[in-house]
Amino acid sequence: MRIGVIGAHGFIGSQLTAALIAAGHEPVPFTIENPVTSEQGLRMAKSLDGLLWAASSSTPATVGQALDECDVFRSSLLLLQDSGIKRFLFMSSGGTVYGNGPAPHGEEDELKPVSDYGKLKAAMEGVARDLWPSATILRPSNVYGPGQLAKGGQGVLGHWLQAIVDGEPPILYGDPAVARDYVYIDDCVRAIIAAFERDDAAGQTINIGSGSPTSLDELLQIVCRVTGRRIDPRYEKGRPYDNQSTWLRIDRARDILGWTPETDLDDGIAAMWAWKEGR
Repeated sequence: MRIGVIGAHGFIGSQLTAALIAAGHEPVPFTIENPVTSEQGLRMAKSLDGLLWAASSSTPATVGQALDECDVFRSSLLLLQDSGIKRFLFMSSGGTVYGNGPAPHGEEDELKPVSDYGKLKAAMEGVARDLWPSATILRPSNVYGPGQLAKGGQGVLGHWLQAIVDGEPPILYGDPAVARDYVYIDDCVRAIIAAFERDDAAGQTINIGSGSPTSLDELLQIVCRVTGRRIDPRYEKGRPYDNQSTWLRIDRARDILGWTPETDLDDGIAAMWAWKEGR
């Protein structure tokens, strides 16, 4: 398949590009410098079998123009409607769209985002469903791994490991008992590729996570074990955009995509730490 990747220079987009090649597909990158909505980009889109939207100008800490980004998304999809693309995938956020409702969260649960970032992703899901009914919406939760930078208040492991490399104490925000769902980047991109390859994924909304919660305190213990260092974090109050839980049910991913996560936290964090140390 010839698959366009909007956000090809991002954490997920860049890892996916390499994985698509390994899986025998042809990735077509779209970036800020080469947007899919440019005259050239729209011409290229007509030759695509599938298209992934993994771009975002916002993170949980920086979102401030949610309506603008959602409007750009809507106008972009309107421009692409006559492209002939058979499969469209939108990367949402399983870590924010469910809000603080009872966990684990299933795809049929009502969306109650409490952060502006979660509200943005929920609104973009609505646009995708309205303009592209056959779209596949993926809701990954706290994707981590090699290649993830510490920026925008997103990705606790990216920030923690970078702090350790810099000889600084990592910051633990909020209650250390708060548990979240973490999924390794290689597992995430496998799910994306499966969603393109499986016809049954069309029109579906699918959670992508580990299927189990890990508290911040447990996560810190794993980081200590993997890095072999004594770590004394700095404790700070929780931030207004932090969810209390992001534990996802992943039965639908197994049933529709034939997908289950393969990388446990110890191995995933070890690979991420090796990458951080080697930079």
